Order: sequence, then structure tokens, then C-alpha cells
Amino acid sequence: MKSPPIPLPPPILILALLLFSALLTAVAPIAFVPIPLHGLIAALFILAGLGFSAAGFFTFKSQGTPVRPGAEPTQLVLSGPYRITRNPMYLGLLLMSLGCFFAAESLWFVIPPILFFWLINFRLIPFEERLMKEHFGAEYETYRQRVRRWL
Repeated sequence: MKSPPIPLPPPILILALLLFSALLTAVAPIAFVPIPLHGLIAALFILAGLGFSAAGFFTFKSQGTPVRPGAEPTQLVLSGPYRITRNPMYLGLLLMSLGCFFAAESLWFVIPPILFFWLINFRLIPFEERLMKEHFGAEYETYRQRVRRWL
């Protein structure tokens, strides 16, 4: 197992960021952003996020490859949600954090999706892509060219 560039697993990272935003909202409330139908929009984002994350997780599990970043991959997973995005679990977490912004209507909740995207897209995913290229070579490169990183 190689040490990933982010010390927290992504679900723990997004949870910590959301808790931090909730704390900031309670301690230092700032103007709320009124969003029409915010509850419905929040539910749609959260449900879509849960769907992507769960589909990615269970597809990995069914293929017998580890989910934890930095663990040695055993399979190049190309089925399920991996046909349309190379990172459905991260996409799901990002969508859920956006849903939390719509639910809270607080500008503090803009922080989690932005920081999460930055850390995952520019730190963790490049690390994982190098690992995948080392293990699966040209097959992974072909997949990478065919399927987008996010959507």
C-alpha cells in the first residue's frame, strides 16, 4: 500500500468539512442564501450522490478490488458507473456536499465542495492515476481516454 497524499479517507474528509461548515454556521452565522425549492434540490443532489457513491463502492466490492486510496488495485473496473465516470465514489461525495449547501442555504457550506474538489482532483486522483497506470498500463490509458474523470 502506498501512502496517499491526503491523510483522511475521502468520506471522512467530506464529513469533516461538512462538520466544520456546520460549526461555522452555528458560531459565526452569515447571510443565508434563499434558494427556491432548496429542499427538493438538496434531496436530488444527495440522492444522486448516494447513488453514484454506492454504485461505485459495490462495483469495486463485486470485482474484489480494494476501495481505500493507495491500496494496490487488483482489477481495472470498467463496469457499472465506471462506464460513465472514472471516479463515481468521489463524484457522489461531491454531489452530496453540494446537496448540503442547498439544504443549509448557508455560504459556509460552499467551502466543503470547493475544498473537496480541489484536494481530490488535484492531489488524490493524480496519485491514483499514476498507480493505475503502473498496474494496468496501456489498458488503463485507453480507458482514461475513453471515460472522463468526473462526468
